[in-house]
Amino acid sequence: MVASPNSEALRTSAEDTRERILSAAANAFSDQGFSGATLRDIGEAAGINFQSIRHHFGSKEQLWEAVVGTLSRRAQEAGLHHEQAIAALPLNEQLRAQVRALVAYQVANPDLNRILMREAMKNSERYRKVYPLYIARFVELSGSFLGRLQKAGVIKPDIPLDDLVFLFQGALNYRLIAPVTSELYTGKPIDLPEVIDHHADALTNLLLADRPG
Repeated sequence: MVASPNSEALRTSAEDTRERILSAAANAFSDQGFSGATLRDIGEAAGINFQSIRHHFGSKEQLWEAVVGTLSRRAQEAGLHHEQAIAALPLNEQLRAQVRALVAYQVANPDLNRILMREAMKNSERYRKVYPLYIARFVELSGSFLGRLQKAGVIKPDIPLDDLVFLFQGALNYRLIAPVTSELYTGKPIDLPEVIDHHADALTNLLLADRPG
């Protein structure tokens, strides 16, 4: 059966509305946390009646989970796509390219890390609920990538992999989660290409078994 033009228009309109809600909610949860964000403010930012949010997502808790799920899937897809794209490079250049891509992606898409950091610091039940669904996958992918390079001798061998994963995530993320600290210290905003490059190069050089120069 072929969908009618009206049904196709309704479907497109519903998808557009959902996307606007998700975008507004991501910004609100990132800036204000779960408790500070309200459905009314999210609806206003999305340009809809906030009652429509319940129609599309249900409760605020369900909306939060939808935001985390959507942003997590997009981040994982971007990371895997880039890892495949650089697979032919020498291993040390794979590390440099992947770190640079991760930094650039997170500078452009900071909401997920900020949302999760807020909940992790509170050890909230919602964080524990989404951890096995999304966050554990990020940790596994980092461990797999770093472990492969460490086994090949590209990354320093004297750092246990469990510690290496957290050292990598911490060094990667802090400057991006708190960009004002970076800007006040360096006098340059984090989203400048030269700052992204310097941050990625510094992290890469810390990890390399044979650092250049």
